[in-house]
Amino acid sequence: MENVGKTKEQLIAELEALRLRVARLEKSEVEREHAEELLRTLFVSSPIGTYVVQGGLFRFVSHQFQQIAGYSENELIGTPPLNLVLPEDRNMVRKNAVKMLKGERSFGYEFRVVTKRAVVKWVMETLTSISYQGRRAALGNFMDVTERKQAEEALRESEEKLRLMFESVTEGITVTNLNGSIEQANEAAVRLHGYDSKEDFIGRSALELITEKDYNRAMASLRKTLEDGHSGTIEYTCLKKDGREFPAELSMAVLRDASGNPAGFVATIRDITELKRMEEQLIITDRLASVGELAAGIAHELNNPLTSVIGFSQLLLGKDMPDDVKEDAKIIYNEALRTAEVVKNLLTFAGKHTPVKQLVNINNIIDKVLELRAYEQKVNNIQVITRFAPDPPEIMADYFQLQQVFLNIIINAEQFMIETHKRGTLTITTENTGNIIRASFTDDGPGIPKENLGHVFDPFFTTKEVGRGTGLGLSICHGIITEHGGRIQAESEPGKGVTFVVELPISVGTDNEGGANEQLQGH
Repeated sequence: MENVGKTKEQLIAELEALRLRVARLEKSEVEREHAEELLRTLFVSSPIGTYVVQGGLFRFVSHQFQQIAGYSENELIGTPPLNLVLPEDRNMVRKNAVKMLKGERSFGYEFRVVTKRAVVKWVMETLTSISYQGRRAALGNFMDVTERKQAEEALRESEEKLRLMFESVTEGITVTNLNGSIEQANEAAVRLHGYDSKEDFIGRSALELITEKDYNRAMASLRKTLEDGHSGTIEYTCLKKDGREFPAELSMAVLRDASGNPAGFVATIRDITELKRMEEQLIITDRLASVGELAAGIAHELNNPLTSVIGFSQLLLGKDMPDDVKEDAKIIYNEALRTAEVVKNLLTFAGKHTPVKQLVNINNIIDKVLELRAYEQKVNNIQVITRFAPDPPEIMADYFQLQQVFLNIIINAEQFMIETHKRGTLTITTENTGNIIRASFTDDGPGIPKENLGHVFDPFFTTKEVGRGTGLGLSICHGIITEHGGRIQAESEPGKGVTFVVELPISVGTDNEGGANEQLQGH
């Protein structure tokens, strides 16, 4: 009987308070229902799948989530979420769930799910800890990102292909900005210019890579490239990191941004050192062929009068005559013989014979030449050091022609060393490198000036005094080695001697038709 003794006004006040409380409860319930309806509408219309997991099982799944997973609401409710996850990704998903249960907000992470139709999809998920029906639960937002992942994968594969192509190109490729600063380069460009790493190479000015003499021409080419969009192929003398020069072919094109404005340049560079060397060899070979035809004609024209001069001078020497006249006749005879030797060399140079090839040992041939020169070397204080390859394979070659080549090289080395310091050291090395036998002859003479190095195999080119050489010796050597399918070259630095390198293939065929062989006597 709580209300007994209360006044009417008190009872009315209590009833009014009760009415207001009921009204507030009714309003709260309506608002709750409205909020739930709004949330339900959002879940249905949102492109993002939403779900609630409680106790390790689905308790709510939105319509969009069902579409992504390919299962109905009845098939999902009460099942573990990890059943949808690709087995390879479950551990990562589980770790993120643990972070969430520890109170950490889990930001978007991506993994793969398997739909009811066994289709693998990429999804991005965020998790938030919430209270659901009075108990702790996890709210997940679930978005299908399969198309984006496929596009990213296609882009990644395309970029990887481009990267592999970029790095596999044997020519150097550099990408520069409009100021000429290198922003990207492949490994070939780094190696080509002698740098140790891309880090050391990138950031430098591309103009540092060419010689100063080509600077103005390069700047003009850059301006023209900006106008035309490309440069064509231009030959420059380029630089390595240590300052060494090398010939190169370079072509450029303009890089443009999304608006079509010039943003930089891409340049392709190719080292043409070997190409230049081959061109020089071809020029020499062509020149030798032309001069060879000329030499053959000259030699035959000279032979007839020389025969008469030698013959008649011999007859004169057999007759009684004053001593001074006889001395003059001897000079005529000797000079005619010397001229005949020149004619013989001209014929040899012209190649008017077929070499007789057989299996020969290159070490043995050089040994025989050294035996021929042993006395001269001894009296002129020439020391010979041999470093022969043990048991080198035999090659098919003309024994006497190779002897002629080696004899000529050795005599030249002796003469220059004696003239320079009345003594000398000659080092001869043979080695077997794959399918090639290489013989190197290194002297410590004066060397060959750079301007003359490219002409040593030219016919009639000589730096010796008049009367001491015809300039045909090394030309003949070049022709013999070329005919054997090999190569001969000279390497020298002034003041540091000369190295002649002869390379011959181990197998060059068997040509045994025979022919005359003539030995060079020294030039």
